[in-house]
Amino acid sequence: MPPRSSIPMGNLALPPFTRGVKWILIISVAVSILVPLGGRFGELVSTAVAFSPAAVWHGWVWQLFTYTLLHRSPNGIIFAVLGLWLMGGSLEAMWGTRRFVTFYVGTSALAALATTILALFSGDLAQQVYFGNGVVLEALAAAFAVLLPSATIFLIVLPIQARLLLPISAGITLLLMIYYGVAAFLPHAFALGAGVLLAGGVRTPRQMWLRVRVWWIDKRLRSRKLRVVRGDDDVPGHGRSGSDKYLH
Repeated sequence: MPPRSSIPMGNLALPPFTRGVKWILIISVAVSILVPLGGRFGELVSTAVAFSPAAVWHGWVWQLFTYTLLHRSPNGIIFAVLGLWLMGGSLEAMWGTRRFVTFYVGTSALAALATTILALFSGDLAQQVYFGNGVVLEALAAAFAVLLPSATIFLIVLPIQARLLLPISAGITLLLMIYYGVAAFLPHAFALGAGVLLAGGVRTPRQMWLRVRVWWIDKRLRSRKLRVVRGDDDVPGHGRSGSDKYLH
């Protein structure tokens, strides 16, 4: 269900244009437009902002945090704005700006860091250049699936339950890897995992492992047609989690 601050439009509701989403988009659009208009300076900005594992090895570690702010085509900018607003606005309204920005930066940086480590064993992967917020959109889709599984969202024009975003995103990423190569979309795959792990907030490794186990148990019980009853304390973002009761 969309947050109360959503903008109603007939039977639908649009997410709010929240502060964190607004400033991320302003910076992203500004950087993306500067690159084609800035000539040689724009190309220098592109090189500095985009992420390459080889560059990170040589000290350009800020690229782990900046690459999602660069888009190299008008279509990229349009989809970045729509995707971040439609998913990010709802999550920021539920989480608050600080936690949303932490999630945005944390998931994109973890995906880039995992790619950088794996690139130690692959020369082709080390030379890849990554940009665009598609990585973050994968993480946001995973967070929606974990936190609001029963919510109804529109995938283009098709209404689906939010829990389906995770397998759909994974399937699309796999298809892109088949057509364009694994290396080109490896951060997207890592971002899905980072989104699942960080959806409930920054946790210790033990807490993250327990979260994965709870998700697996929940999945197994659902597959056996058991009904999950959640108490008031289990509402995402309110109180404690983990008190689910599973009934026939």
